[in-house]
Amino acid sequence: MKRLVIAVAVLALAGCGGEAVVPRGQGAHGHGASSTAPPVPAASARFNDADVMFVQMMVDHLQLGVSLSQVALAKATKQEAKDLAGAIDATQREELSMLKSWLKLWGKPEGGGADLHAAHGGQPLLDDKVIDDTKNKNGAEFDLSFLNLMAGHQGAAVEMALAEKKDGMNPEATSYAERVVSTRQGQVSQMLKAISGS
Repeated sequence: MKRLVIAVAVLALAGCGGEAVVPRGQGAHGHGASSTAPPVPAASARFNDADVMFVQMMVDHLQLGVSLSQVALAKATKQEAKDLAGAIDATQREELSMLKSWLKLWGKPEGGGADLHAAHGGQPLLDDKVIDDTKNKNGAEFDLSFLNLMAGHQGAAVEMALAEKKDGMNPEATSYAERVVSTRQGQVSQMLKAISGS
């Protein structure tokens, strides 16, 4: 599993730099957390089907990321894993609130993200069952599992964001997609370094 997820994450990073989201020693409120995140924009009413699909899929994606991050905050033993989980939890909660407000403005439902994943390439790497299974792991085994799962999960966010940049028309949604590409690539890079040092 370790090699599989690393391969997925490396593909997501191919040709891209991306800075680490949590510099060493800064803890959960480092780069990428609420203290340095850009202001939350309100979306304009101009959008297309690609924008709606992206936002709905990201709502589902972010909720799963927050769930796994909460488990890691309680169980991770490596400080770097805890720091990453804290930054991801804080940032993705803010993003969830923003994206849900956009869907409300557009008159679109929040649900359906998991079904959209299935319709566009299969089930996501992370789901409630995987998260529950991860809860049963402890110590170094948990840390490695968390880092692998989250690296693959954030790599998938990059793929969704790249599709939105290509096909979306809402300026706020495409700008958010740009930010997702940058921040998630940084997170994946940092998680791969943590995995290789395990």
